[in-house]
Amino acid sequence: MNILFAYPTCFNPQRGGVERVTDILAKSLLEKGHNVFYLNWSGEKDNIEYPASIFYLPSSDLEDPKNLRAYNNFLVKNSIDVVINQHGLYEGTYFLSRIKNPEVKLISVLHNDPFGYYDHLFADLMTLRDSSIKEKIKRVARFFLYGKVKGIIHRSLVNHYTFIQEHPQYLCLLSESYKERLKEYCDLPENYVRCIPNPNTYENIKIIPRKEPILLFVGRLYNKAKKIDYLIDIWQQLYKQCPQWKLVIVGDGPDKDTLVNKSKDIPGIEFVGYQDPKPYYEKASIFCMTSIFEGFPMCLTEAMQFGCVPIAFDSFSAVYDIIKPGETGELVKSFDKKEYVGKLIHLIDDETYRKKLSKNAFQYVKRYDIANILPKWINLFKI
Repeated sequence: MNILFAYPTCFNPQRGGVERVTDILAKSLLEKGHNVFYLNWSGEKDNIEYPASIFYLPSSDLEDPKNLRAYNNFLVKNSIDVVINQHGLYEGTYFLSRIKNPEVKLISVLHNDPFGYYDHLFADLMTLRDSSIKEKIKRVARFFLYGKVKGIIHRSLVNHYTFIQEHPQYLCLLSESYKERLKEYCDLPENYVRCIPNPNTYENIKIIPRKEPILLFVGRLYNKAKKIDYLIDIWQQLYKQCPQWKLVIVGDGPDKDTLVNKSKDIPGIEFVGYQDPKPYYEKASIFCMTSIFEGFPMCLTEAMQFGCVPIAFDSFSAVYDIIKPGETGELVKSFDKKEYVGKLIHLIDDETYRKKLSKNAFQYVKRYDIANILPKWINLFKI
């Protein structure tokens, strides 16, 4: 089978979750004897050695007619059977849907909670971007504009899912929990909507590494979605009670300077920048997530693969697929910092409880190994 993965940027697996999932799936499909290609329509290039050959469109303007001709010619020339649209929540869907050959199957993957930002818009708008007077005035303005912005986003969602309904394609969600809500906006035949979680990043981890008194965050330093500023507030409330512990933040992003400045007078926080997270997963005892919304966050499952106990807000339904409260980790009512502090202190103070959750998480997450996930994709290809 000939398979084309499509995305607007490079497929560097160290860049983000979508890229990492694509890399894992592509390599596994190649091992099974399938042919895999990449379409990167931004024209962006890097020095990574990719497992698949990359096809670039002739124009930087996606809507240029030359691009549509080149796209369809590529599908014919390489006898493409399946196009996997990794930009299913966004505008790339409109271009990739214009396949002339009806025999080519299009699968659009929604790599996030389909309504995550819409549902938690208020929490984002009310968050201060910095401590300036100007930003505080902007927050007041955002408060009064909330209804209008919510309406704009709702119309955008309706238009997007109406387009998908009118241009039938297979939809891949990351969790069964997203399915019913989506039906309110996109009435595709039942067979056209599939739920396949992200595969685990690492393989063959036999034992839980020796742990240290470390709380860990791994991800993009982008408060709009990840709310690392919440995590700093939480740490500030508990660090005096656990002087042997520290909070390590792995990653980079547009809010790094703001976060570093916010943390400058708070002991026990380390910003280590953009790094391979594996050594940090191996050492950390607890993994902290404070996101407003996610799809199926790989950082949680990655951490669990090394026996890190995860704690997160219950702000997106798929988190219940990963964290079973009191069994494989802890869940906190959305954006309740006080509850988050209390549950973290419990994990820190009760080593026996923490080790129990660590062992359970280590075993539970194996259900997302690529050996269990790849057959779901193969079955979707064969429909």
